[in-house]
Amino acid sequence: MVDFSAKIIPLHLNPMGFIEGFTRFGAPLQALLRNTGIDKRMMADTSARISYQQQATLIRNGVALCGKPGLGLLIGMNWDWGYHGTVGYVVYCSPSLLDAGEAFLRYRMLTQPFYAGSPGKPVGYVDQFDTYVYPIRPFPWPYADAEVRQFELEYRLAITLRFWDACGNKSVSDPSVHVRLACPRPAYAELFDGLPFDTITFDADRTVVSAHSSFRSEPFRLFRRAQFERLLAQCEEELRQAGVEKTLSDAVRAYVSTHFAKQLPLAGAARARVQPISIEEAAHAFKMTPRAFARRLAVENTTFRKIVHDVRIELTLYHLRSSKLTVEEIAEITGFSCVSSMRRAIRSAIGQSLSAARAEAR
Repeated sequence: MVDFSAKIIPLHLNPMGFIEGFTRFGAPLQALLRNTGIDKRMMADTSARISYQQQATLIRNGVALCGKPGLGLLIGMNWDWGYHGTVGYVVYCSPSLLDAGEAFLRYRMLTQPFYAGSPGKPVGYVDQFDTYVYPIRPFPWPYADAEVRQFELEYRLAITLRFWDACGNKSVSDPSVHVRLACPRPAYAELFDGLPFDTITFDADRTVVSAHSSFRSEPFRLFRRAQFERLLAQCEEELRQAGVEKTLSDAVRAYVSTHFAKQLPLAGAARARVQPISIEEAAHAFKMTPRAFARRLAVENTTFRKIVHDVRIELTLYHLRSSKLTVEEIAEITGFSCVSSMRRAIRSAIGQSLSAARAEAR
């Protein structure tokens, strides 16, 4: 659990982006910083850290002071990727949207340490007609009011659409991006027209962005792979120095989750079995021998096999509860040999049948 009062967020990254955005749209700096515990001297210090309570106060002040409808959209549309830290620059060199998205999931804890508590959690899923669906969720503030939540939802929608527009493959047969919003059409709906999407639906059952899986998975910036790999190496070193990732098992969980995520579109489109991942491959990725790798995990009371199993179960449950794929299709894309095998694994993990797990989510 994250201590929301602990000063762990780098002020010069996401919080500074919000400060720039709010002042751009009319908030006086002194009033914006009131009761946040942030002063101008801290803003020039790259080692300064603030808490989630301070960040929440900053956002609440900004929303109140600017008083603009659709403020989250406006700030998201003008957000500089550098406020995500080094990983923000993958928007310029990632070979595909899939690569860029996995990099953000891996290294977002450098900007927002809250996410260190959920390594490898699935965020998107494959649905019918080889569609990739990405739910838009606001940050889980324990004390945010409705205006702050609406601001953040719109901010996340705006930067997600810009991210997809920069990193998605527009040369595939269907590059269209679709938005569904679980809210009524607002009075400022014209602001949405400035975002890069093809269709938008209000009053939907949930808030998601979607596109054909090929838009996400097909590489198109092939000559930038070396730049991308150097950027990831730098992010990995920053992660090591920051000490945000506390255990090897957390890092391995994120690695295994990425392995599954990279094969989801391939399995959904080509109906190919998910390729297994060996302990030798994983150990090599972490620059260890398989024996040393297994010993390190044993010290943390786990095994590579258990991590792979747990990630597969979580991914399976996520698809059961989110997508409209059949259980046969879900078994296929999550690497089970058959539905019966998946059924036994789910019952063992959560004590429920497949149908009960799916019905509960509905």
